Amino acid sequence: MKISFIRGAYLNNFEGQNYDFGGEDIDFSGYSSLYPLDELVPFPLVKLPSPADFQKLPFLADVIRFVANRTIGDSQILFGLEKYISKSDIVHTADPHYYYSYQAALLRKNGSIKKLISTWWETIPFNNEGTDAKKYIKKFTMSNTDVFLCYAEKAKQCLLKEGIPQNKITVIPLGVDISRFKPQKKNDGTFTILFVGRLVEEKGLMDLYAAFREIRKQNIAVKLKIVGQGHLEKRLRDLIQKDGLADSVSIERKRYQEMPSVYQEANMFCVPSKKSGTWEEQYGMVFIEAMASGLPIVSYNTGAIAEIVGPCGLLANDGDVASLTTLIIQIIRVRELAAKLGTMGRERVEHKYDSRKSIANILSFYKSLCK
Repeated sequence: MKISFIRGAYLNNFEGQNYDFGGEDIDFSGYSSLYPLDELVPFPLVKLPSPADFQKLPFLADVIRFVANRTIGDSQILFGLEKYISKSDIVHTADPHYYYSYQAALLRKNGSIKKLISTWWETIPFNNEGTDAKKYIKKFTMSNTDVFLCYAEKAKQCLLKEGIPQNKITVIPLGVDISRFKPQKKNDGTFTILFVGRLVEEKGLMDLYAAFREIRKQNIAVKLKIVGQGHLEKRLRDLIQKDGLADSVSIERKRYQEMPSVYQEANMFCVPSKKSGTWEEQYGMVFIEAMASGLPIVSYNTGAIAEIVGPCGLLANDGDVASLTTLIIQIIRVRELAAKLGTMGRERVEHKYDSRKSIANILSFYKSLCK
């Protein structure tokens, strides 16, 4: 069974760990651009040139993206992809609005591949249709997709609203390696709030910083650890210096392999993602990593967060910084509640988000399509 797994510039190991089929008699290969998010994936990887590789030059990348969206629909072309994935039993691409998904759909239409799977992350119906070209490649790909794989029930509901019949949709949650992401007993010390994610407005980082600043005014001993990168970094560093919080707030960058110890050193997890007109938290692997590490969760009730976290966290309404602050203080002061939520989170991940179960379920899903 030959399976081609296409992710372009967004290939990463937090998704890729759920496709570790080592030991199985299948020919599984991944396809990315030259500079993917993370190339340390557990399967052979083919890197192909793409206009998306210019993302390391932000201004040029913005120009290329703007022109591509209005002409061919998307900049995520993978040059030479067709010769690699032709004759595949299964081609598994990402969301249908990417150009490499359109490349795969053209092959499916002419019979060069047997089955086409599209992963569907999107939770906002009829999103990614901002230009005629983008809408065209999305609809063409969807019409030539055999089955859609959703990682969350909320994504499935989005697909149903877009008119995809239920029998063409499968839901399999992604998981994490629970032998790596696991709780560790904390030494007594300053309480640490952890944020992991892109340093952008929609991740709610400025709301979290405002809440943290208010908590510090109440003379509560607490630190904020921020792990990630993005355009808000300079603004945040300037604010931290201005507010005299350099000893209490850190901003760091970490490789995925380092993340288990980052969670283990924290006392709670807070990524208060906000909803915009075109984006909301579609899944949130960081919430699963945090729960696996035994951390209580505080966030906003947006996107798929409530579905993923379940009863293992405290959720405020989107944008309600005062409530977010109150919930964080509750976790800090009521240690029994923090411990209870952390234990519940770990149990939830062991039951529902263990990557070993995800691997087995995805493999079974693949095999069912090749019968």
